[in-house]
Amino acid sequence: MKRIILIALFAVVTAGASAQTVKIGYVNSLEILSLMPETKVADAELQKMARELEAQYREYIMEYQKLANQIQSNTELTDVAREAKMQDLGNLEQRITEYESTSQEKISAKRNELYEPILAKATETVQTVAEENGYTHILDSSTGAIIHAPEGDNILELVKAKLGLE
Repeated sequence: MKRIILIALFAVVTAGASAQTVKIGYVNSLEILSLMPETKVADAELQKMARELEAQYREYIMEYQKLANQIQSNTELTDVAREAKMQDLGNLEQRITEYESTSQEKISAKRNELYEPILAKATETVQTVAEENGYTHILDSSTGAIIHAPEGDNILELVKAKLGLE
């Protein structure tokens, strides 16, 4: 029995000695992104695009309201004319709905286009900092995946320095 325990103990010690040292760090990726100047440029471009799309949307709404008011206030319209204008109103409503949908798709596509290189740069920098400082794992604290971690393992300052951010 003692022999089996000694063999098991030897196996555990040997396995532990050959195991790789694990060094886990964490970083808040949202904080990094918020500090990067590229993010501010991308945000400004997205806001500009959103304002332009919103302006066109308001024009459509004003056109819709104007046509709806004409139909309501013009009591001299024949049934055929009123029906035609109601059809125009329905078509305009459909165009507004489609515009809303395509606007959201355009903004989403532009966001992906603008943020892809920014995210790649941040990820690459985090990986470089991790390798340079011997970290085997880096967790993203912005996702809420960390329950407890010592402040000493937060590599945010190292990543900010590598990116030249304050």
